[in-house]
Amino acid sequence: MNAVQSKQASHLLPSMAVALCGAVWGGFWVPLHWFASEGVGGAWVALIFNAMAMFSALPWLLRRDAWAGAADQALSGLLLGTAFSLYTVSLVLTDVVHSILLFYLTPVWSTLAGRFFLRQRLSPSRILAMVMGFAGLASVLGFKDGIPLPRNWGDGLALVSGMLWAAGTLRSFHRPTRKVAMSVFSFAAGGCLSSALILAAAAALALPLAEPGHLRDMLPWIILLGLIIFVPPNFLVLWAAQRIDSARVGILLMTEVLFGTLSAGLLSGQPFTLAEGLGTALIVSAGLIEVIRR
Repeated sequence: MNAVQSKQASHLLPSMAVALCGAVWGGFWVPLHWFASEGVGGAWVALIFNAMAMFSALPWLLRRDAWAGAADQALSGLLLGTAFSLYTVSLVLTDVVHSILLFYLTPVWSTLAGRFFLRQRLSPSRILAMVMGFAGLASVLGFKDGIPLPRNWGDGLALVSGMLWAAGTLRSFHRPTRKVAMSVFSFAAGGCLSSALILAAAAALALPLAEPGHLRDMLPWIILLGLIIFVPPNFLVLWAAQRIDSARVGILLMTEVLFGTLSAGLLSGQPFTLAEGLGTALIVSAGLIEVIRR
């Protein structure tokens, strides 16, 4: 086997892992809606999933030197964990397609953050990605009531979660760590903190998000699904990101958008309009332009 074939083979497994994780996450909304039908709010699921991921990372962090750089990773983890918590909650508060697409406007927010905070130059490709992202946003939200604004709390949380995810990934890119367990722990700890705050706020406002419903009965299923669709994919994606370039990771994760919108259109019973189809195409294209540029 020559060097080129060896390199391609070494990239095959991590590439397949990322694509598979994206596809699995595309169906993340299905168990969330099932739990919601049993009265278990999305914030409870996010809290349990993150707690599982946090404790699963601890065996790799038993040595004192494994905690080097933990303080630096804490802010990135808080941003990314909060983004996940808000995204999880949004999936049960608005149409699934809206939630997924509004979250995946990350190329737009990454471009703006890079321009204003890192003084990055706006290349023609970045401008095109940003224009397509905003066009996709407008198509998804629609112009029925004038300016295309989020229709409900779920839309708003999905939009904010994408902004926080962009900020977290931008910071992680510029302040990386090769300790996968520390990245997972920081992410999950941030998610636990934000989920607990969401639950406290929802309880104070007497919102359904804070209702445990049949949490005790559903807990075994939540744990089982967390061990399948949350904990392993987190480790796999962070492991793969150390072995293949970030552009390829970004492209392969687009399977979440494709599988998420497809499964929602087929299974959710929520209408998938032509405008949402156009928005999907524009937002996916914006993401592809951004990661190919990198």
